[in-house]
Amino acid sequence: MGWKAIKDHYRIGHMVHVRDGLICIGSPFIPDIITLNPFGQFVKRYDPGRGWPQNDDLARYMAEIEADPEKCRELAQAEDVFATTIPVYTYDENSIIECACEELGYPNVTHDGRLMYDNTFSPDRAEVVRWAVRSARGRVSIYAERVADETRTLSDLSNMLGQAVKNYHTLLENEAADA
Repeated sequence: MGWKAIKDHYRIGHMVHVRDGLICIGSPFIPDIITLNPFGQFVKRYDPGRGWPQNDDLARYMAEIEADPEKCRELAQAEDVFATTIPVYTYDENSIIECACEELGYPNVTHDGRLMYDNTFSPDRAEVVRWAVRSARGRVSIYAERVADETRTLSDLSNMLGQAVKNYHTLLENEAADA
């Protein structure tokens, strides 16, 4: 995906990265002010008339992209070219992922467009393994606690159901005896 080709061609000074298959242009506070699909078409537009503060750079990006949609499509589908390749690591649920970047650290982006947060990307694989293990341990702990809570809730509900059934049968027996 040509996120870098778009950033370079339109001289974008804002962050440009890829999230969920979309090219996002934004800031650290709002990372997706403008989003484009893989064909360079707008999914989300910057619109200062809808409560956004006026930003001349964002307005320029929009105008230049709108002026030649075919060029934006071409760039979005281009193979990005990078001056340097620095290995960097991150993790997913159960795997360590090796990526590459031109420059380490936030708000830089990997070659495949991932925004490199300082607490999830590192050039030190061993550090990323420690983060992944700590994260997995935390998920296990949270889910074990939730299962215990839900088990207690289910037990309480089961007891309440048992009492309600007992009350129901008692009521039926009393009504049958009175009839």
